[in-house]
Amino acid sequence: MSSPFAIVWMFAAIVFCLLILANFSFGLLSSMRAYVGGESLWSKAQKDAVLHLQKYAGTREPEELRRFRADIAIPLGDHEARVEMDKPNPDFEKLRQGFIRGGNHPDDVDGMFNLYRRFKRVSFMQRAIRAWDAGDRYIGQLDEAGTLLQREIESPAPSAKNVQSILAEISGINENLTPIETNFVDALGEASRLTYRLLQRIMLAAAPALLMLGTVLSLRILRQRRRTEDRVNYMAFHDDLTSLPNRLMLSRRLDQALSRHRRAGRQLAILFMDLDRFKVINDSLGHETGDVLLRQVADRLRAQSREGDTVARMGGDEFVVLIENHENLTDISTRAQRLVEQLSAPYVLGRKDCHVTVSIGISIFPSDGSDSQALLKAADVAMYRAKDTGRNNYLYYSPSMNVHTVERLQLESDLRHALERNELLLHYQPKVEIATGLITGVEALLRWKHPLRGLVPPMDFIPLAEETGLIVPIGEWVLTTACARTKAWQDHGLPKLDVAVNLSARQFADPLLLPKLTQIIRASGLDPSRLELEITESVVMSRGECAVGVLKSLKSIGVQIAIDDFGTGYSSLAYLKRFPIDILKVDRSFIRDIPANSGDKKITRAIIAMAHSLRLRVVAEGVETADQLKFLRAQRCDAVQGHLLYRPLPEAEVADVLELNRLDRVASMPIYA
Repeated sequence: MSSPFAIVWMFAAIVFCLLILANFSFGLLSSMRAYVGGESLWSKAQKDAVLHLQKYAGTREPEELRRFRADIAIPLGDHEARVEMDKPNPDFEKLRQGFIRGGNHPDDVDGMFNLYRRFKRVSFMQRAIRAWDAGDRYIGQLDEAGTLLQREIESPAPSAKNVQSILAEISGINENLTPIETNFVDALGEASRLTYRLLQRIMLAAAPALLMLGTVLSLRILRQRRRTEDRVNYMAFHDDLTSLPNRLMLSRRLDQALSRHRRAGRQLAILFMDLDRFKVINDSLGHETGDVLLRQVADRLRAQSREGDTVARMGGDEFVVLIENHENLTDISTRAQRLVEQLSAPYVLGRKDCHVTVSIGISIFPSDGSDSQALLKAADVAMYRAKDTGRNNYLYYSPSMNVHTVERLQLESDLRHALERNELLLHYQPKVEIATGLITGVEALLRWKHPLRGLVPPMDFIPLAEETGLIVPIGEWVLTTACARTKAWQDHGLPKLDVAVNLSARQFADPLLLPKLTQIIRASGLDPSRLELEITESVVMSRGECAVGVLKSLKSIGVQIAIDDFGTGYSSLAYLKRFPIDILKVDRSFIRDIPANSGDKKITRAIIAMAHSLRLRVVAEGVETADQLKFLRAQRCDAVQGHLLYRPLPEAEVADVLELNRLDRVASMPIYA
């Protein structure tokens, strides 16, 4: 039995059975006692009845006859009860009254009846019943003899001879009843002794079993308590999701390791790592998928750890490796690079691969700190610096990083107030149709005019907004502003044009995206077909089947859907066929080296041909040279964006550009160069 509860149930079952047996046995003994007590009353009443008849014969006093009748009624009452018990369907009330007339206590009647009926065929009960039946016959004869004696004495001429004859008969009956009474008592006495011995043996046999079960139960409970304490202790010091040591266990082991290495004068290293873009995966694929990814990361960390290392999960997507046994910093660098490579290999999430990179910060004892908190803080600072320098790499801590960390925290704090302080603004980059040279649309690009820093580069604050979740309210502001501004341009008689707005991964995963977008479009008055939502292919593909539903719901209100940065991710023809897409935007990385790079030319040519075969429009980003434009025009690309044509323009300059960009003036544009 693996559980003490099973032993408890068995123990309780045995005790319960013993209690039932004891209750039954005590009831049986009590009923036998009632019969023995009833027999005593029966015997005394019979002998008193004989005595009163003999006195009546001598004194002729009616009182003696009355006493005889009172005494003989006791065995006659028991007789009536026995006769009723022999019936298949006895009248219990009549039976009860018979026993009561026999001098038995009313509370004993049920037990006496049950004993008689249940054990009627048992040997001891059969002996008692035979003795009872014989005694009843003699009692009947005694009753008749009393009646004869009364008649003789009360006759006009009583005969002394007849009286003596009746008295002799009465004496004979009395003598015959004595052994019968003895047999009745012996039978019940034997039954009592047998019941007692049986109960005694059962109790004696059960006592060792109960003692053994009690001992085993106690041991099991103690063992279970130890297991529970061990489990509670394990849960207190281990991460529930990955089963790795948690922050508390890491702190304990790190303090112990520092004590050892401080005495030995040796170094130890802390590798603080964080998964890049994990929040995007968590928001787009769901927390369950994120948990699966974290478990796979933990498994890879275990596989790469050595004896003596401590691999811990700090929380979220942060992990720490404590390395004690290393030869030099080169060994640490080698291991850090191996972790970067191993953790960046594809992960299987469901039925598809997912690519996640990792950034690692490294601190060394004693140069970077003398206690656990200082070392962890230094490694954390180095990790964030590794993220800022491109991610998917590792960096050692240096004191100069603290300055950058303080600046980053200040930037995050300022960004949280940028919306309410009206520091955010939009620039618009025109999108030019190659065939006509006309501006057919603009792309809204977010800018931040910091009161002290000036214009903050998008790469400095947009990833920060994504990470902190500020991108959602900021993205809603961009949509609202871009739609309202475009509608205003149209109302002032400028050419009708589309406005493109980028949707972040968090916005795309927002279940309230559709009602929010509908409200924004309705409030602005913009024709929904003039709004173009740009979504990166990595965001769309990471959502799988859910993306199809989201895109279809967006299309249902009339907006256009564009896949941004096409070619940098999955680039699957299958998803292009399944998703309700209108536009493909070729990533600038393929345009940059045209025409020098023949590979980029082939890729771009293939993308344009594939998109046109699916009846999708193609926009090329990052057009910087006339040769690039010439190549794209030859491939019949639909539209282009880039500094060759227009840089992102402030809102105030867009109206002038649109006014100049009329069909009768486009001949001088570089599009025809």
